[in-house]
Amino acid sequence: MTDFSIYEVGPRDGLQSADTIMPTASKVEMIERIAGAGIKNIEVGAMVNPEKVPNMADSASVFKRVHYLRPEVTLGMLVPNKRGIDRAKRVGVDKFNVFFSPSEYFNANNHGKSLAAVFSEYCTALHGVDKEDVRVYVSTAFGCPIQGEIRNEDMARALTWADSLGSSIVLADTIGSANPILINDIMRVTDKMGLNADIALHLHHGPRKNKMFDNLSTAFDCGITQFDSSIKGLGGCPFVPGSGGNLATEELIAWADKENLDCGVELSR
Repeated sequence: MTDFSIYEVGPRDGLQSADTIMPTASKVEMIERIAGAGIKNIEVGAMVNPEKVPNMADSASVFKRVHYLRPEVTLGMLVPNKRGIDRAKRVGVDKFNVFFSPSEYFNANNHGKSLAAVFSEYCTALHGVDKEDVRVYVSTAFGCPIQGEIRNEDMARALTWADSLGSSIVLADTIGSANPILINDIMRVTDKMGLNADIALHLHHGPRKNKMFDNLSTAFDCGITQFDSSIKGLGGCPFVPGSGGNLATEELIAWADKENLDCGVELSR
């Protein structure tokens, strides 16, 4: 049994803000090669506004061309609203990644509405979808570039609502501000709340250069056993100023090797 699992976000988070448009065939090859390396959980695209995120405009086509990888590989799709969920369902998507933030600045920038409105729409759109098929990203969990530190009551509300929607809650360090103290603090909060969902972690690089391994070790010691990563460290949120590149998949595997942990993937592959 592996000590932890990798959730690869390169085909979505890694490519969404790229300056050039990657051809559909290249995205399909990227996903196939990631799966071939032994990674079993991959976010393959996003059903978002193609005018705002043109690199995700072909997500339906990409999914149709890689769906044969199931069920050995879990293929997730980021969906921002009911329209995105309906589009995803039409092409056969059955694993949905939803997102919101305790920061109303983030919600206004990414959804154009308040957290309460975002949550209400997700409740309606996900009616009939099993919670096991939903991952909930709590964005800017470790700090907002405009709002700053997240208030405890705002975080508690976001976590409670996330727990009601999905079986996994992904704490997203959108601006790379996480550190071992903050990770410990937020995990103590989740423990006290008695959440049913598993907790995963999505890390970005930030001002703490060369400190990523500290964050990973702290999170693992706190009981986190699923980590998002992006091949080559590609990506960052296009709507959040200061969002650095993602934790690289090869960096995550190198940390696992250093700590003698098994993630089911060999670095050479």
